[in-house]
Amino acid sequence: MTVTLDRPVLATPEWPDGRIPVVATFLAAARVAPARPAVAGPDGVLGYAELDDRTDRVAGLLAGLGVRPGQAVGVFLPRSVDLVVAILGILKAGAVYVPFDPEQPARRLTAIAEDGAVETVLSHSALLSAFPSAVGASVLALDAVDWSAVAPAAPVPVGPRHPAYVIFTSGSTGRPKGVQVSHGALAALLAGLEQAGVYRAPGLRVGWNASVSFDASVQQWLRALRGDTVVVIDEETRRDVEAFARFVADRELDEFDLTPSHLQVLLPELTEVARAHRPGLRLLVGGEAVPPALWAELGSLADEGVLHAVNLYGPTETTVDVLTTPVVSGREPHLGTPLPGTGVRVLDERLAEVPDGEVGELFVTGEQLALGYVGRPGLTSSRFVPDPYAADGSRMYRTGDRVSRAADGTVSYRGRADNQVKVRGYRVELGEIEGVLSGSPAVAAVVVLHRDGQLHAFVEPAAGTGSDAPVRDWAEHHLASWMRPSGFTLLPALPRNVAGKADRAALAALWPAEEAAAPTAGEPEETGDTGPAGRIAAAWRELLKVDAVADGDDFFCLGGHSLIAMQVAARLRTELGVKVPTRLVMQHRTLAAFTAAVIERIAAA
Repeated sequence: MTVTLDRPVLATPEWPDGRIPVVATFLAAARVAPARPAVAGPDGVLGYAELDDRTDRVAGLLAGLGVRPGQAVGVFLPRSVDLVVAILGILKAGAVYVPFDPEQPARRLTAIAEDGAVETVLSHSALLSAFPSAVGASVLALDAVDWSAVAPAAPVPVGPRHPAYVIFTSGSTGRPKGVQVSHGALAALLAGLEQAGVYRAPGLRVGWNASVSFDASVQQWLRALRGDTVVVIDEETRRDVEAFARFVADRELDEFDLTPSHLQVLLPELTEVARAHRPGLRLLVGGEAVPPALWAELGSLADEGVLHAVNLYGPTETTVDVLTTPVVSGREPHLGTPLPGTGVRVLDERLAEVPDGEVGELFVTGEQLALGYVGRPGLTSSRFVPDPYAADGSRMYRTGDRVSRAADGTVSYRGRADNQVKVRGYRVELGEIEGVLSGSPAVAAVVVLHRDGQLHAFVEPAAGTGSDAPVRDWAEHHLASWMRPSGFTLLPALPRNVAGKADRAALAALWPAEEAAAPTAGEPEETGDTGPAGRIAAAWRELLKVDAVADGDDFFCLGGHSLIAMQVAARLRTELGVKVPTRLVMQHRTLAAFTAAVIERIAAA
């Protein structure tokens, strides 16, 4: 997009030629198409001119509260138009936005607010009481503001190293760590995605699916700054397979983001929608490795012209996306090649370059590197290291990901070099989960392992603890949903090696075995009950990977989460021929209650 502005470019002199802040990109888009919808959500629609005016007033509101450039401002909002309003208004004020997911437990919200030095939070009236009062921050409800009474403020000029946002990721110490990203890195991401063709010509309708606390959200709200229309997908819709597919058709979405885990549940319905209503639908897939079977299926759909997927890879520390590739048939899953403006190196433990085809650690260079971790200089210096191959003293980020590079420059993922894993698209440090669970009075020692997208906790209980119930309860109240182990095993004592450390290999051998012969998908087990109740119980057993379920068993205590709930709903809808909304699992958590609710629906149908 050619940038021509009547208003100032808002860039300080140190910006490189041809690069401008994302706020200036937005002003250009608003000038080109002021009436075009910029953002749509459950709470309404704002055009580009309206969004420009509203965010000028947010900047004025923040200035009136004493917020100065460089200060952190929290975003604690439901999925709504105000998400984009808050973020852009904070950036216009020269402040730094720090996102909070309302579904995160209070302990994590408090840690983020304290480490991020958040003193002002933008929220909604319904969420005011949900933000931890112990933080002492001033929480303002945007939906209660009389905007006509708020004077607008001109956007603040920023330099390329001026911080734009801080997103907190899992930390090995048991406390999340804040990754601080600059305006220069944000502008480089926008330019790289445009030059690589990931962002196509402006004017598309783009669904925003990712949590605001997940860095994939950045590549979505940026679309509202360049001429696209961002359609915010509400929480209930994104958790229901049929509702999600209907939303794509009804809102005429051209593309949206999602993780491979989410896509596997949605793909059958999305394929139907794409064939009937949205041929050429485009999916931006990232957050975790794409399984080979899913890659092959997406490649076949691309060959047919039904839908197209783009695989995106990048740690939070490198501003969302670094590598990208279209998902095509005839190739194994891979990460692709770097975005323009970024570079990658595959190095060994001595930082020597690894020959093509061999495995080494992935290091990232270029403009998109984050400034570092907030308040953690030691950690910053250990992860953002001097680039020995650069003459200008620039840095490179060591990802901890093991990869190989082909002769054509294509990078393929080969695993992790540390104790970090991906669960449902979120980067998780097993040490953080262990640190949180260790805080439970019922735990003497704990080790958490990861396998096939599942987490399992091996617990040495404190004296007097006879069951895993208090540990499960602690996890539910202190860990984000994606960080809660699916299973807990109590051991009299954790096995230890000669160094006195927990023997993870020995614990891995104790991982509860899955059913020896899982039934074919769609077929109930040989239990003697092939009616609805038997099929429902079979779905719980197979998808939760447990040997047996009882009427009083709680879906979430058995290790269930929103994605498994979506799988249960989709499977039963196919087998029983009746719509089973995902929310039914959330509302009726025990097997007996859920079975009764489903049978009631069958009777009504």
